[in-house]
Amino acid sequence: MKNQHKILFEKPIMLISTGFTGLGKSMMWLGSAQLSGRIIRLLSSIVLARLLMPEMFGQAAIVLTLFELICTATRRISSAALIRMDDQQFTRHLSSANWVNWGVCLLACLTMLLSSYPIAQYYHDTSLILPIAVMATSFLLLPIGMQHATLNLRNNKMRIVGRANLWQTLIDAALTAILALAGFEIWAIILPKVLVIIVWIAIHRYQNPLPKMQSATGIQYAQVMTLLHFGVPVSLSDLTNTLRQNIDYLLVGYFMGVEALGVYFFAYNISLGISLGLIQSFGTAFYSHLCQRNAVEDELSAKYLSSVAAIMAITVPVILLQSALSDWYVPLVYGDKWLSTDAIDVFQFLCLSGLVRPLGEAASQLLLANGLSQTNLKINLLLTICLAVVIGIACQFSLITVAQTVMVSYLITLPLICVYSYQKVFKNNQQFTSVGESL
Repeated sequence: MKNQHKILFEKPIMLISTGFTGLGKSMMWLGSAQLSGRIIRLLSSIVLARLLMPEMFGQAAIVLTLFELICTATRRISSAALIRMDDQQFTRHLSSANWVNWGVCLLACLTMLLSSYPIAQYYHDTSLILPIAVMATSFLLLPIGMQHATLNLRNNKMRIVGRANLWQTLIDAALTAILALAGFEIWAIILPKVLVIIVWIAIHRYQNPLPKMQSATGIQYAQVMTLLHFGVPVSLSDLTNTLRQNIDYLLVGYFMGVEALGVYFFAYNISLGISLGLIQSFGTAFYSHLCQRNAVEDELSAKYLSSVAAIMAITVPVILLQSALSDWYVPLVYGDKWLSTDAIDVFQFLCLSGLVRPLGEAASQLLLANGLSQTNLKINLLLTICLAVVIGIACQFSLITVAQTVMVSYLITLPLICVYSYQKVFKNNQQFTSVGESL
């Protein structure tokens, strides 16, 4: 009995250490790249905060949110299925995957171009049309590197993936600061986002040839349907997840105007920038990690729990430190003009909302890796609707109320979703039974 209790007390520590060793290499490369990139972006945001007015942050938020929503639906349209395939299937489907990538990206570009005028009319700001159109050209570049990025993810080459993210962020931040100082206003944010895609493509393609295709180079209808059958639900799940993460932008802009959106956008990015970077790195590595199915169910369960424990051990201290230092950190670094806004209070509550966000990311990737994309889609859709309702009500009061609502909503829902997803995938896991018997 004494040994059983000793095992139970040591289990949390073992989970964290196992997570660091099992997922450690992938997280090290991606996490260090994201952290370095976020620090660089933080320095760039200091320049922007002192040079640009809240209205310009609001305009940038509209353009970038629209791009992010549309782009999310393209990112894993073919890669989600390809990563799970064996070597022969992967090689056979490459040609068709290329056609899928180009078709979806062209559709995304057209969608963004067509939406530019209605959005500009809605916000009574025709100056939004051209930035939206320029961002849309990014979709004409993405397919050039999508298959090579998939190959790196599939082979777990997270060092290259991290390097691509780091250099993309580094050059983006440097160009943004230079253009802002040169007086380019909103273009200081938009233009670098397009140009750095070339950097991302170059790094993923460098010394990374695709396998020689085993099928004809033309489009294969059956293969396309195989890719879409798995990729579309995953993309829809990712889209609803991104919509959930950006629903506050959309509603704040709708109910409270572009200036309030600018303050919220500023506070959101400086409060959650570093932690969300780590969480996104975790999600990218975690999906590839879970798809390497060379373990029995109990081992997969342990892999999941240890990885979640590891990312929580990294992100929680960072978030708590940010929140504790916010009162002097924000005005000192970004300037006194933000003291006249609600930025600091919004900053604190949004920081605290990040405490449980890794749980939502882990649950989503677990469901997708186990072919439960429909379940993941339903969960994200339901959560997005609930958030839209409560945030829409909060917008009738103040930005601080919005941030408080976001914090409370995430603190309640994401742990429940994490538990539900675990039980959904490992409902026959005998681990719980053995632990219950030992108690």
